Amino acid sequence: MKRFTLLLLILMLSVIATATSADTVDNYKACKQCGMDRTVFAQGRMLILYDDGTTVAVCSLHCASSELKQNEGKPIKSLLVADYTTRDLIDARTAIWVNGGRKDGVMTSVAKWAFAAEKDAQSFVKENGGTVIKFDEAMRAANGETVEGTKTTHEGHGHAGHNMGAGSQMLFNPAFGDDIYHTHPAGMWMVNYKFMHVNMRGLRDGTKNVDKSSVGFNRPTQYSYMMIPTSMTMDMHMLMLMYGITDQLTIMTMANYQSNKMNMLMDMGPMKPIVQEDPMTTRGFGDIELRGICKINKYFTGSLGLSLPTGSVRETITMMRKEYRAPYDMQLGSGSYDLKPALTYNVLSNDAKWNWGAQAMYTWHTAKNKNGWSFGDSLKANSWIQRTFSRAASWMRFAYTDASRIKGKDSEIEKLIHPVTGMGVPTPDADPLNYGGRRLDGAIGVSYQKGAFSIGVEGGVPIYQNLNGLQLKTTWFLNAGIQFMF
Repeated sequence: MKRFTLLLLILMLSVIATATSADTVDNYKACKQCGMDRTVFAQGRMLILYDDGTTVAVCSLHCASSELKQNEGKPIKSLLVADYTTRDLIDARTAIWVNGGRKDGVMTSVAKWAFAAEKDAQSFVKENGGTVIKFDEAMRAANGETVEGTKTTHEGHGHAGHNMGAGSQMLFNPAFGDDIYHTHPAGMWMVNYKFMHVNMRGLRDGTKNVDKSSVGFNRPTQYSYMMIPTSMTMDMHMLMLMYGITDQLTIMTMANYQSNKMNMLMDMGPMKPIVQEDPMTTRGFGDIELRGICKINKYFTGSLGLSLPTGSVRETITMMRKEYRAPYDMQLGSGSYDLKPALTYNVLSNDAKWNWGAQAMYTWHTAKNKNGWSFGDSLKANSWIQRTFSRAASWMRFAYTDASRIKGKDSEIEKLIHPVTGMGVPTPDADPLNYGGRRLDGAIGVSYQKGAFSIGVEGGVPIYQNLNGLQLKTTWFLNAGIQFMF
């Protein structure tokens, strides 16, 4: 009898050891139910071993509940869960469970963590809140959150499960033109590449369009400029890197490469014909941004960015065989240290299929740059709503921007309007008063997630534009991106 008991004990231990060693996480990176990367959220992962030898790896108790419902009646040999403290797999039925608390759960708005030792569970509750419960209670709670026959996922954003209650499935989207700030779990990296294109065509002053025939040099027109901008394209390639220091604190850095092109007509006066001038072009690396992001609570995230003046503010152009400093909108950076505080609010529906929220960000140009000017401070407000469909997601958002005029002036750019020597070539974007304004944009987008990779695209148009002075108006914009989580 003793030998039989010993043999049975060895057999049980070998089963658990085999299962544990089999789940090095690398062997089962993706959750069978939702596709989430289990390596990122190893503290909530589970492993189900059926009597028929089938092994199923999931990211959380939530997804384990969905798996077991779909295979109701199928005999289970072993049900393992990660110990929150050590990340090692333990028996889920004998584990000490904590329900709720301030730590965001995986695939649920009410966290459920497992502990091998009761003292670790009690220590967690003391620090983060929550209630110590048994496995059966945790399972009943998870069953109540799942819907029979469906998979509740973080569609389109393969890592959002750590923060479902905060709606981060939306915030991790790769194609947002405006970055929606969010936190990552401790130890998690994200690399994001975005391409952003803005198309501008036609002139506008305030809320009224201005025909090019109303702009001319020394003619009886309202606007006396020799150079008449007709269209402009702005392309930006942006690379972003994020890392979660803790579950509440994430750091981020962004760098970008820009390419600007403006098409113009030249009017040298009443006795001269209006001709097409060679376009103005500038390209190069822009300002680098560093940002700290802090999770305040379930719904709010605060962040503070610092923009470093690494982009050139001395780009030049050639017009009429003479070199000039390019106008302000053709420069690659701000030339100043800029502070960018932001506050984000977002909510996820109980079924994890809808996400909505808003974000406000202020950009403060702390001082004039070495050339004697600074862009006007600006306020940007974003709001959105998103619907998820399996691995795909779609969204609609609105963005409102209110930017002040340029402060100060660049004496070299001023020569375009008031030449010191030689002949100037007056152009509206050389005037600091022709900058800033208010604009409301509408955009729609879609994304798709496969494992640790996500891709997305978004397009939008202005709904309202009230510009400060004579400027090119925005006609449409496009954002596309890809990101990788590890």
